[in-house]
Amino acid sequence: MAGVAERVQLTGLRRVALSPAGLIVALTAAAGVVLRVWTYRSPLTIPNSDEALIGLMVSHAEHGQFTTFFWGRPYGGTQEVLLAMPGFWLFGPSYLALRMVPLVIWAVATFLIWRVGRRTIGERAAAVAAGLFWVWPPFNFLQFVRAQGFYASGVVYCALLLLLALRVVEKPDRLRVGLFGLAFGLAFWQSAQITPIALVAAGWTVWRAPRCLRHAWAAAALAVLGALPWLVWNVGHNFASLDQNPSLKTYEHSLRLLVSPILPMTVGLRAPYSQRLLLPSGPLSWLLYLAMLALFVYGAFRVRGRPAALLYWVVALFPLLYALPAKTSFISAYPQYTTILTPLLALLLAELATSSLRAAVLLALACLVTAVSLHRMQAWLAVPQPLPTAPRSYAPLISTLERLGLERVYADYWIAYRVDFDSRERIIAVENQFSSVRFADGQATPSNDPQVRYAPYQREVRAARHGFVFWHQTLGSIPIVPALEHHGYRRVDVGPWVVFSPPAVG
Repeated sequence: MAGVAERVQLTGLRRVALSPAGLIVALTAAAGVVLRVWTYRSPLTIPNSDEALIGLMVSHAEHGQFTTFFWGRPYGGTQEVLLAMPGFWLFGPSYLALRMVPLVIWAVATFLIWRVGRRTIGERAAAVAAGLFWVWPPFNFLQFVRAQGFYASGVVYCALLLLLALRVVEKPDRLRVGLFGLAFGLAFWQSAQITPIALVAAGWTVWRAPRCLRHAWAAAALAVLGALPWLVWNVGHNFASLDQNPSLKTYEHSLRLLVSPILPMTVGLRAPYSQRLLLPSGPLSWLLYLAMLALFVYGAFRVRGRPAALLYWVVALFPLLYALPAKTSFISAYPQYTTILTPLLALLLAELATSSLRAAVLLALACLVTAVSLHRMQAWLAVPQPLPTAPRSYAPLISTLERLGLERVYADYWIAYRVDFDSRERIIAVENQFSSVRFADGQATPSNDPQVRYAPYQREVRAARHGFVFWHQTLGSIPIVPALEHHGYRRVDVGPWVVFSPPAVG
């Protein structure tokens, strides 16, 4: 009997796997893997100092030097730093060990989106939403294939808070309300970008299930517990995390940028960086954009009073809080601050998949949009930029510094932390603005950088015999270079870099 049951089960699984739905799932999963491998191997994800900085934080955390936020910044929680520590223990410090964290988190977010979709848009559409998020939007492939600190965990918290809000409405007991509060606190510590989503989800939950207010104390207590590192740090630093420098001018500018080009880049109608339109016709692109907005309004009207309305409320109110921090008005070349919204966009777009054929077409188009955008982003790198594209290997620079006996150097930010991490801190490099320099006993020392990411590096480099490393491309724009040459500093060219070594003493 057991053998018969096992054969029946295997036959059922085989039938599902060979069904149209099973084939769509398998092809989508494979396409997502191919897109990730392509992105990983492309110049788009060559490690940079932002990623190296996270690797250094992981290495220091292994020795008990744990910080609440990113080095030198009053924001950006370090939960992903903790998650990367087991990989460093097992395999040693490497970019692959770092990147396994956002890649796994991406898979977790995909699962949570499916769970949210089952409660809001139906079984088939939920599976399509998960598939969409696995292969789209394009910019997610840059943010989640590399270690970027808190963007990957942001989408997990977005999907998790939506799921917990829906569960509270289903059964507003103390446990579910408390879990929502805990997730809210942890998410807020990790990134304040979650605030628009979390607040709207909380408000919708209270509106749909007022009985949950009986357990508000549990939610508040656990939210404080989750956000405790944020609170402790800010009490000791005059609540610097809240210094967002908002103004009416920056608020209006942020909203304008959100309308275009940020949202079009988020959904793939424009390629990040180059802002090149997906379609060859500008009017046609705007027509498609307006059609998507019209579908959003229609969908919101159609699902009013149902659980799916939560998705529409969050997206509709997101811009009002998103635009408050002034930093959202500074960047228009890529949509890094809207990646946290992408789980919702996948869920809403999946509502169009009312049949297997529509689901297949929608997922195929999503893959195509991502592939085209990734190609265009890669092509953009070939255009001359203010800073050169960094090579994958810093070994030539590190070996040159070791040969010159320069274990401490000042450098451009985009050089410094790659040198630190890639050399396993055998060489300590620290960024500087190079606005001025003074000389003592033949040694050039620039003024301290007030925005330095890790002050101990600055103190260590300043106290030792040190050299300088610049990009060859930017050498002519650095004010202190003529003074270095005048005081006998030796210039050594190595690849895209230029090293200045101090003259021999005596």
